[in-house]
Amino acid sequence: MRIRYEIILWYSALLKSIPGKLGCILRNILLPYQKGINVTIWDHVQIDSPSKLIIGNNVSVNRGCILHAGGEIEIGNDVLIGPGVIIYSQNHSYRDLSKKIINQGYNTKKVNIDSNVWIATNAIILPGVTIGEGAVVAAGSVVTKDVVPNTIVGGNPAIFIKNC
Repeated sequence: MRIRYEIILWYSALLKSIPGKLGCILRNILLPYQKGINVTIWDHVQIDSPSKLIIGNNVSVNRGCILHAGGEIEIGNDVLIGPGVIIYSQNHSYRDLSKKIINQGYNTKKVNIDSNVWIATNAIILPGVTIGEGAVVAAGSVVTKDVVPNTIVGGNPAIFIKNC
C-alpha cells in the first residue's frame, strides 16, 4: 500500500511540474478528475484525491493552487481561480481530548463553487463552503462560510463587501 502511494506522489509531482499548454493538456488527459471542455490546470497545481474533483466548462486553475478534494470539490462553469488559492474539503478531526489529533482521522465536507465565480490570488476556501454564482472572493481572503451569489467578499474571515 505504501509503495502504491509513493508511486502516486511521484506521478503527481512530475505531472504538475510540466509547464505551458503541453502541461495543461497532459494534466487533463492523465489526471482522473471529471472535467468539462476548455479546462486549464496550470503548472504546480497540487490536486489531492483527484477522483473526487468535478470541474465544469471554461475553468482556469492558476499556478501554485492546492485543491484537496478528499471530501469532494465541485466547480461550475466559467470559473477563474487565481494563483496560490487553496481549497480544502477535509480537515483533521480533533474532538476527542483523550486522543492525539494525529490519531483522530478526518472530517470531510464538500466544497461547491458555482458558475461565473472569480477566486482571487491566495484566497483560502475551507471545507463545507458554497460560493454562489457570480460571486467574487478577494485576494488573500479566508472563506469560512457560504458566499451569497453576486456578492464580493474579502478579509479573514471573509465578510460581505458589496453586491456585484
